[in-house]
Amino acid sequence: MKKYLIVFIGLSLPIFMKAQESEKQKEIGIVFSNLDNFGLTFKTGTNKSLWRFTTLYMSGGKSDRDSNVSDDKYNGFGFGIGIGKEFRKDIVKKLELRFGADLSFSYAYQKSEHEDKTDNYYNNYSKQKTFHPGINLVFGLNYELNDHLIIGAELLPYFRYEIGKSVSKNYYTNNGDEVKTDISGFNYGLSNSSVLLSLVYRF
Repeated sequence: MKKYLIVFIGLSLPIFMKAQESEKQKEIGIVFSNLDNFGLTFKTGTNKSLWRFTTLYMSGGKSDRDSNVSDDKYNGFGFGIGIGKEFRKDIVKKLELRFGADLSFSYAYQKSEHEDKTDNYYNNYSKQKTFHPGINLVFGLNYELNDHLIIGAELLPYFRYEIGKSVSKNYYTNNGDEVKTDISGFNYGLSNSSVLLSLVYRF
């Protein structure tokens, strides 16, 4: 009987140790860059590996400036999201290294119109839609303020592709005909706007 008990403990020990090493957890919090772009983040997994879902930003605006000589209207909207995976490794007590990657997507729309009330010749408008799929790497650090609150910072080197269309109409050029333009291109790099700060609650 003792022999079977020893064998059972020996087989169970690695499973128990693994369970101790990888504890399930969830995190929710806010992220921001340049102190003016805010978003939300949610992470789920273990203390070693988590899926991450982030709203990088959401913005919009509408304005109408009407005077006795002109009327200017503007409407715009945009959002960005990211879904990815991050892994963590303890450096010292309360300090963690984070690394991984995200798939990202953003959308932007803007429309502007100018009506000259004194001369229709100067009326014009423009409209543009762009889509930006991409990927970014994740390199960062976490500092545990306590068992639940964590502050973090991460670098996000990125590669993004841009595709979209624009339509413009200037009554003083092209005989007032619409000009349609296809937009395409890509960009990549790492800048201070690629640094993301976070404050999250772990539960």
